[in-house]
Amino acid sequence: MTAEAVTSRPRIVLDCDPGLDDAIAILTAAHFGELLGITTVNGNVGIEHTTHNALATAQVAGLDVPVHRGAARPLIAPTMDAARIHGATGLGDVTLPGLTRSVASTDAVAFLCDTARSIDDLHLVAVGPLTNVALALRRDPDLRSRLAGLTIMGGGAHAGNVTPVAEFNVWADPEAAAIVFNEAAPLTMVGLDVTHKVLLGGDEAARMRSTGTPAAGFAASLLDFAYARCREFGLEAAPVHDATAIIAVTHPHLFRRSNHPVAVELHGEHTRGMTVTDVRPPAAIAAEAAPPPVHDVVWDADASAVIDLIVEAVVSY
Repeated sequence: MTAEAVTSRPRIVLDCDPGLDDAIAILTAAHFGELLGITTVNGNVGIEHTTHNALATAQVAGLDVPVHRGAARPLIAPTMDAARIHGATGLGDVTLPGLTRSVASTDAVAFLCDTARSIDDLHLVAVGPLTNVALALRRDPDLRSRLAGLTIMGGGAHAGNVTPVAEFNVWADPEAAAIVFNEAAPLTMVGLDVTHKVLLGGDEAARMRSTGTPAAGFAASLLDFAYARCREFGLEAAPVHDATAIIAVTHPHLFRRSNHPVAVELHGEHTRGMTVTDVRPPAAIAAEAAPPPVHDVVWDADASAVIDLIVEAVVSY
C-alpha cells in the first residue's frame, strides 16, 4: 500500500447521518471526489438534526451541493440514536451559523434513483443506517447495476461498537442492512476492522485549526469533541469512520481487502445487527447449500496516509 497520487475524481453521492465524522466525510468527499449530492437519514441523531447538519457543513465550507432529506425512522426497528457520542445535535458542542440554505427535496430516495439512472459512473457511499438505500432498492431493483460502486461504512467481521458484535449503522436499521447486503451485491464494506485503525486526535485537530479557515476550524472543533468523548471510553484518539470510507473510494490502493459472504443477523438475542462474515476457505463455503452474497470486505489501511489525506481535505476549505 503506497500513497501514490490518484488523478481521477469519482462522482459521489453521500448518504449520511451527520454526526461528527459524517461532517468530516462531507469535506473529504468534496475535496477528493465530485460530490453530486448529499442525502440524509435518521441515525446518529434525528432527521431534523442530520439534515440541518449536512446543510450547515456545506454552508461553512462553501460547497454548492444539494442536500435531500431522507428517511425519518428505520424500516421496522425502533428509532435509536448515538447522541451520547455525537452530542444532542449531532455536532458536539459546536455553535453552528444560521442557515442560509434549504433542502433541495424531501425525497432522498427519488434523488438516489434518478441520479443513478442519469450518471453512468456514480459511486454511492452510505455512511449511516441503510434505510434510504434499502428504500431505493425497493423503488428500483436495478439500482445496484446502475452504480459504478456501492461502499458502506458499517459492520465489521470481528467486533461491534454498540454491542459486542454489532456496529451502529447496521444495528440501527438491521432490516434495511439485510436488504442491501442481500440485494446489492457486491458492495464494499468499510467496517470497524479498518476504521478503528484510522485514528485522529489532538495533533490532527491542531493541524486543521492552524490554517485559520472557518471550515477547518469547524472540523477541528468536531474532532476535539470526538477525541474528548473517546478518551472517556479509554481511547487515546478518535476513529473517523465515515471519512475513511470516502478515502477507500478515492484512494483504493491504500487499503487491503478480500471477498467474503456476509449476512446480517436479524433474530439473535445477543447478535442482532451483526454482519456475519464467512472467512472460511472457499471450499468450505462452496459446500453450503445457499451461502450469502459475496462482498468486498476491507480489513486494513495505510493509516498514516489515510489520516494525512483526511487532514489535507479539511484544510483545503
